[in-house]
Amino acid sequence: MDAEDDTLDLRGILDVLRRRIWIILLVTVVAIGISGVALLALKPVYTATALVLVDPSKKNLLDPDQIGGTSSEALRVDSEVELVKSETTLLAVARQLDLPNDPEFGLGLGMHDMLLAFFRIAEPAMPTGDEALSRIIGGLRDAVSVQRRGLTFLIAVNARSGRPDFAATIANAVARTYIAQQLQAKIDSTLASAAIIKDRMADASQTVAQSERAFDQFVDQNIDRISEATGRIDLAQMRNEITSLNAFRTQSSSVAELAERSLARQDWDAVAASLKDEAVSNLQRQRIALLDTIAGVTAGSQAEIDLRSSLAGLENQLDAAATKALSGLKVDVARSQGRVSELRNQLRQSILTSDLPTEMLTSIYELQQSAEIARAQYQTLLTRQKDLDTQAYLQVADSRIVSEATAPASPSFPNPRIILLLAAFAGLGIGIGLAFLIENFVGGFTSEAQAESILRTPVASAIPRQRLPRRSDGEGSVADSLILAPLSVFSESIRRVRIGIDQAIGKRRRMEGDAQDGRGAVIVVSSAAPNEGKTTVALALTRAYALAGMSTLLIDCDLRKPGVHKHLGIEASEGLLEYLAGEAGASELRSFLTVDSGSGAQIVVGSRRSDIATDQLIAGKTFAGLIAAARKTFDIVVLDTPPVGAVVDALYLAGMADAIAVVVKFSSTPQQEVKAAMAALDKAKRDGVPVLTVLNQQTSNPAAYRGKYAGYYAEA
Repeated sequence: MDAEDDTLDLRGILDVLRRRIWIILLVTVVAIGISGVALLALKPVYTATALVLVDPSKKNLLDPDQIGGTSSEALRVDSEVELVKSETTLLAVARQLDLPNDPEFGLGLGMHDMLLAFFRIAEPAMPTGDEALSRIIGGLRDAVSVQRRGLTFLIAVNARSGRPDFAATIANAVARTYIAQQLQAKIDSTLASAAIIKDRMADASQTVAQSERAFDQFVDQNIDRISEATGRIDLAQMRNEITSLNAFRTQSSSVAELAERSLARQDWDAVAASLKDEAVSNLQRQRIALLDTIAGVTAGSQAEIDLRSSLAGLENQLDAAATKALSGLKVDVARSQGRVSELRNQLRQSILTSDLPTEMLTSIYELQQSAEIARAQYQTLLTRQKDLDTQAYLQVADSRIVSEATAPASPSFPNPRIILLLAAFAGLGIGIGLAFLIENFVGGFTSEAQAESILRTPVASAIPRQRLPRRSDGEGSVADSLILAPLSVFSESIRRVRIGIDQAIGKRRRMEGDAQDGRGAVIVVSSAAPNEGKTTVALALTRAYALAGMSTLLIDCDLRKPGVHKHLGIEASEGLLEYLAGEAGASELRSFLTVDSGSGAQIVVGSRRSDIATDQLIAGKTFAGLIAAARKTFDIVVLDTPPVGAVVDALYLAGMADAIAVVVKFSSTPQQEVKAAMAALDKAKRDGVPVLTVLNQQTSNPAAYRGKYAGYYAEA
């Protein structure tokens, strides 16, 4: 059973697609057309890619053995990805490529600003300063994307632009700028470390000097005790010699400093007085004598010129002699400094190797160790500073470009093939969705289950679409199939309508306790809209009852547009209209009754349009009397009514019915229209009167019948 239901559901879906194929195709074609127009309007975008290799290992050109990796290499590569697309990198690229003046990335009025200006709503203003820079950086950020290639150390720098060559330029510029900033960051970090050490070296140097002074002060203050304790007179002699050398060095340094300043000013008197060098003094006396001679000659004469030339030469000699004497003095100062250092070391070693008291030896050792530690720390800082100064200019970038971006040959967007394919799929999906929407909500009913679910009424049967049979006179009606092809699917569907109505009426009468009252049943056959096939169903239903041996009467109650006579192929009669209008008596009722030759049913046909309001005729006592008489005479009275949505006649007739059959054209009549008709009939009918739905002209059921139940049916 489940498998069969699935087959029916699949067939139902295929039937929906077949019925709405033109809507699906139209939506698909429109979607493809819109995407095609959009493709023509879209500007092509080119994407260029530069590949950067990140080497996270440590690099030290001064010590290659230190090169190695770390356990956080993957995190390092992910961090580099963020640095590539950082605002600092993009800002440098924007300045390097002069993007503010670029037609694509530069500042310009957007569509919003142009619309405001066009409608004179506001005067657009170009952004300036930080806002302008932020907008340019934002545009560049949208055009650049950076991704890591899987779990490798490769970073792909993608740049998009409307110009293929400029896309490659941007990608390469971003990669190069990132590498340059990475290298500069390493240099800056190294120089910053060197600067920190340099600042610390001043304190270390001062500490060394303080340690040396502390040791010397201790020796100076305790030299007598040390000499007395050790019995060594040479210690005091070395101390005295150091004192003399320090005094000489201090005095000589002062003289050298004074002479150097005087020499810079060419104050030869001061130079000679400070240096006290014989050669310098002789040359200075000659210079003074020459100046006196120049003062006695005529200004501007040849003699003065010659004398001044001699003076210049003499001053050059004086400068050379003073420089030589000053250099000798500085050499003496340096020698004395060296001698002082030598004597201090000798004094320290002599003291440390002497047999001193424990207390004094401990103090001397502490001072000595403090001085050595200070010197060692200073030497370490000095060495590290020199290394960092050298490393700052030997840094190597951790990343390098392994594949520069080249101008792409074809645009990356839009991709016509993919866009058209997606548009086709989207159009197909929307078309199918629209088809099912029309079928299930906007359009008509396509299955018995759907009709029962939405209308909340039982479906008596689904009548298949039937070919029009031809009678011998050339005319015909689909209702003739009940006579010409009694074993057809159509005939069986009509019989299903009949049994559905009989069961509904029988159930109602059993509930009301009047099943044996002898009255005939009045069946109203109506529809929500015209051209639903209600007249065909009414005639076929009448014949079904008549062929079953029941006395049956069919009345064409559509007084505005009667149609039963056309299906019968007979002339119309005005008897019913005249009778209801009071123009004919009760004795003439038999005159407008027609007997159906195929089934023996009695039929009251209509004629022309009524000139008066038909609801007055239907709602009058005359028609009520006619129905009451028909109930007593016939087992079944079928009333073919006008559409509920067109006129109110059907609502009056519904109040007389024992059962109401609403004919709904398969997949055609709008659902809301049918629901409105059902609601109107529900208000008009008597309580408990059953309302059944008849799906007419179904297109899917015949195939199922011919497939599984073909042996049970025979078409004409």
